[in-house]
Amino acid sequence: MKLNKDNFLFSAKDNLISKKNFDIYWDSNKFFAWTDIKKEKDLSKYYDSKKYDSFKQKPSKIIDYLYSLVQTLMLKYKWSIIRPYIKGKKNSLDIGSGVGVFGKYCLKKGLKQVVVESNLKAFKIGVDKGLKSFNSLKKIPLNYRYQVITLWHSLEHIPNLNETLKKINTVLNNDGILVIAVPNLNSFDSKYYGNNWAAFDVPRHLWHFTEKGLELLLSESNFLLIKSYPMFMDALYISYLSEKHKKSYFPLIKGIIVGFTSNIKAFFSKDFSSKIYIFKKKVNH
Repeated sequence: MKLNKDNFLFSAKDNLISKKNFDIYWDSNKFFAWTDIKKEKDLSKYYDSKKYDSFKQKPSKIIDYLYSLVQTLMLKYKWSIIRPYIKGKKNSLDIGSGVGVFGKYCLKKGLKQVVVESNLKAFKIGVDKGLKSFNSLKKIPLNYRYQVITLWHSLEHIPNLNETLKKINTVLNNDGILVIAVPNLNSFDSKYYGNNWAAFDVPRHLWHFTEKGLELLLSESNFLLIKSYPMFMDALYISYLSEKHKKSYFPLIKGIIVGFTSNIKAFFSKDFSSKIYIFKKKVNH
């Protein structure tokens, strides 16, 4: 994969719903890539699958149980990251909440949790879980303020990046944090799998970030990167899914090998398969 000029990278297949190919282009000014959705006006149909991980509620296969176990561990990991920043101010907002797993976890931890989810089915599940829910970020009142705003693998789904980040800046406390987790286009597993890399997840993923590209985008929206954390398990799961896309024999074993390799290389390069980024507002004094 060459990321040195503004050009067509390749076509990637939607392996979940349509089986159609979508072109991916690299933007040399923004340092991230984008999915050409052409004349697709309604992307909601590309989320309508019981196999879509973010909307699953009950495991049905062995890999689902493993996913559920890892998800539980990741909830604790995510909580350990945001907890030091709460400082008694307990208003928290999760954008792109799926079926509300993280939101419910935070609610149990004592946060005044609000979630945003545009998918109608997932939105209703969040409401049933007792979460204060909005189906659009635009519907959050301007006088609301949050100490912690999280986007766990959801920024890459949002078409109107600048408008969304502007709204987030408005409703985030001046001493609050914005937490963003996204796949890393510069990771070893991304380069290894090319257009079979499962984290492309076209056309649901509209953007494919590098760390430099994400930091630049957020800086333009008046945010400052203060820290980042690796998501070790993502490399294993994404590599497993990528092997399935390739129709490999023993995809779980091969995926684990590639995932471990990606993590080991990332200890030196810092380009983990996915990372969590902590941003603060640039506040003028």
